[in-house]
Amino acid sequence: MTTTRPLGPADPAQVGLYRLTRLLGEGGQGAVYLGVDPSGGQVAIKLLHARLAQDADNRRRFLREVEAARRVGAFGTARVLDVDLHGNQPYIVSEYIPGESLQQLISREGPRDAGGTRRLMLATAAALKAIHDAGIVHRDFKPSNVLLGPDGTRVIDFGIARALEGTTMQSSAVVGTPPYMSPEQLRGDVVGPESDVFSWAVTMVFAATGRPAFGQDSMPAVFNRILHHPPELDGVPPELRGLLAACLVKEARQRPTAGELVRLTVGDHVPPPQQRAPARQAPSTAVRKPERPFVAAFVAQALVTLAIAAVFLITGQGALTGLATLAMGGAAALILRLAARNRRR
Repeated sequence: MTTTRPLGPADPAQVGLYRLTRLLGEGGQGAVYLGVDPSGGQVAIKLLHARLAQDADNRRRFLREVEAARRVGAFGTARVLDVDLHGNQPYIVSEYIPGESLQQLISREGPRDAGGTRRLMLATAAALKAIHDAGIVHRDFKPSNVLLGPDGTRVIDFGIARALEGTTMQSSAVVGTPPYMSPEQLRGDVVGPESDVFSWAVTMVFAATGRPAFGQDSMPAVFNRILHHPPELDGVPPELRGLLAACLVKEARQRPTAGELVRLTVGDHVPPPQQRAPARQAPSTAVRKPERPFVAAFVAQALVTLAIAAVFLITGQGALTGLATLAMGGAAALILRLAARNRRR
């Protein structure tokens, strides 16, 4: 998201009953402003893309999801206060949390120590439990959605990813942030609370090391690691490594629940995955998402690799020719694997 700044000529001054005073940031869902409610209190107002208000089914679905989000307990979260989809500019009003995000903190100060990471784990796990207890799956748990307020850590944007899903699927967009997505999100499987636990653990690894558990380079490389490789936990305090590793297993049913995370974070023994009972929380808003955007990303990356490699082979630039041959072979193998997988489906 962009850095906070004063309102510019293109920014609205008023939305419904709320006066806007400053831009807090912009992202894929819309722009977030600091506003003032009729009583003079500060609120955060997210102006959403206008396409949300263009379809009656989308409006009903969005309002239903936001109403569920409003039932989440205030502990550890930013409460949803108001929503309006009826005008040309749909918006959501939530509690304003003064303070920076976890993303901003780590970028500025670097990784947290063992004590700081454990405190962060406990606060965010408790917030995640409250979200799941309300029947909501966050779907986009990441460092920029963790705010460090003066009265404690808060988790924001819970339920909004699901509410936006109907419109983003129509525009071929992807709900989630690639380095923090779970294997089941990438595969297009049913997405439940276990997916949030995976994304939570990737976020906690970022807090402890300054990098996500599966890297943050090209999307195909990150997706491949999430689906097929173990997490990179070097730099995570040894006493926290076992719990985070248990949350990052590929099989969703083998991960702890958010409620178990709270208990395990304070020091209980983490059982091996094969001894852990399947997760008991059933997703209330499960959805099967299409895999095509991810397949397209893999194929596009592979084709680019083939093209670059072909240039080196044609020009014959010394030692690069051998590397180009290897790159062509790897890219071709990736395309063949994807084609075979699609035939099996």
